[in-house]
Amino acid sequence: MLNLICDFVSSMKTVGYVLLAFVVLMFMVLIHETGHYTAGKILGFQINEFSIGMGPKLFSKKKKNGEVFSLRLLPLGGFCAFEGENEDNKNSKAFNSQKPWKRLIVLFSGAFFNFVSAVLIAIIVFSAYGETVVSVRNVYEYAPSANQQLQQDDIIYRVNGRRVYFLDSLSRYLKDDEMTVTVLRPTQQNGQTVYVETELEHIEKGEFCTVAITKLDGSYKSVTGDRSLQVNDNIYKINGNTLSKRGDLNRLLMSDSDTLLVTVTDGADFYDYYIDKIDISTKIIATEQSYTGLGMSVSYLKHKFDFGEVLIRVVPYCFEVGMLVLRTLGGLLTGVVGVEEVGGPITTISMTSQIISTGFGNVLMLIVLISVNLAVFNLLPVPALDGCQMVFVLIEWIVGKPINRKVQSYINGIGLIVLIILMIVVDLLKL
Repeated sequence: MLNLICDFVSSMKTVGYVLLAFVVLMFMVLIHETGHYTAGKILGFQINEFSIGMGPKLFSKKKKNGEVFSLRLLPLGGFCAFEGENEDNKNSKAFNSQKPWKRLIVLFSGAFFNFVSAVLIAIIVFSAYGETVVSVRNVYEYAPSANQQLQQDDIIYRVNGRRVYFLDSLSRYLKDDEMTVTVLRPTQQNGQTVYVETELEHIEKGEFCTVAITKLDGSYKSVTGDRSLQVNDNIYKINGNTLSKRGDLNRLLMSDSDTLLVTVTDGADFYDYYIDKIDISTKIIATEQSYTGLGMSVSYLKHKFDFGEVLIRVVPYCFEVGMLVLRTLGGLLTGVVGVEEVGGPITTISMTSQIISTGFGNVLMLIVLISVNLAVFNLLPVPALDGCQMVFVLIEWIVGKPINRKVQSYINGIGLIVLIILMIVVDLLKL
């Protein structure tokens, strides 16, 4: 009976998290549509309905000016319906009767509100909970001597004067062979940890090679006996000699010893194993992988900047997230990023419900990330999205006459169907 009660409570928790996930997503849709609504009201557009959700109405209220506010059954979107959106209308307040610049502002305002909300919520998150920053985990022995200036737990603050926001930023800044890296170094002062800005010069980029264990047949216990060798461990040393270049593994396997002392790392810690040399060629498959970097591993940690620094960092941070979204989309088109690495609405709901269970700060951070995603995605020139509508308006403004309204409707209708199919396919690939 107790097990049944526990299972029921656990199931209800899961249902609760999923419902909260829908609430979070609908909140972001509300912000987006409020952007369209606010701009429309200011610029004198006639608004027929403001709806949260799709499908049959659950609740609606009509104002004296004719505007209808409604809540609909399906919590998967929403809309702000303008008079004469999909047709030419003699009403001077109709959407397509308004000047092109006004329509562009209204169409842009949904994404703009999403971005502004992301910035405002990020200020709250960074001030109350701290920002997730990139820190040094380990500096490997094979790194250039100048790079040994880096120390464990240093926060990578700037590279050649440019602020680092997350790992993608750091990767893109590693273009020069030599650079100046500014870190925030934890230092003990009067029994408290303070971070001192420290400038490290002549940091070098290099070409290195890791040796990753990709297949493992058998069980191997560490020298201390508290850990088993695992797939994805990197072989760091053999008999005290580091591996950093292609061919190092085969060269070190030519040692006279039948039993080798193998040091591996999971990126965080190091572990020693005694392994028979013959096993490394018969029971353990290790693959060499080249990379360009500083010869170190990194991790993430929470760090609270002072409020002034938060205000300086927050807008560029959100822009960096937006650029990362665009690069990911570009990677999908070029094949660099696999379709299975992204998710549709079901994946988003699932991920959101899981993050909700980890705490309010993470929920707020998720809202920041998804809000920026919505802002960027809606501005893409893809049929059925605001970006495509903006392209139609720009063409009308330049040419002096609109594209046939029926053609626009067909393009948007087909585009919407394709988008829905793509989102379903992406989610099915996750199953």
